[in-house]
Amino acid sequence: MKFNNLIKWLLISAVGFCLISCKEETATVGGQAPEIAVFDLQGQPVNLQDYQGKTTLLNFWSETCGICIAELKELAQLEQENPNKIHILAINIDGANADTQKTVEKRQIHLPVVKDQMKISAERYQLIGTPTSFIIDPQGKILYKFEGLIPQDILTNLFKGN
Repeated sequence: MKFNNLIKWLLISAVGFCLISCKEETATVGGQAPEIAVFDLQGQPVNLQDYQGKTTLLNFWSETCGICIAELKELAQLEQENPNKIHILAINIDGANADTQKTVEKRQIHLPVVKDQMKISAERYQLIGTPTSFIIDPQGKILYKFEGLIPQDILTNLFKGN
């Protein structure tokens, strides 16, 4: 009998722990941005909380997406012309086997690039295709989601506004 009670207690504890800590995180406009599960090109983990306090633009992209590369180059240009306005993080979703470093060098992408090797971030941010971007305020709240290119008026306001 004691053994059965122990098993029940362990199961209830495990379920309770999972309900608290294993909650499924999904990105919703107006909600808190889920943590990203990405690594920089040197293999070091990168956390979204490292960028709190500054408006952040997450741009999910693929190496085979020409429009993604064009948008990344435009974002890099805007960031260079307007330093310290917004933090950009280019999140590659091509998986662990893709040679993202080679693509970054070949395409001359001058932004912080990270890899979503296990596609956990793509799942949390409910990615359907690329490019997809999220604008997150300094407190970590998602302000906008763009599937496809970010509209020019929004880019202008982000980089040259306030």
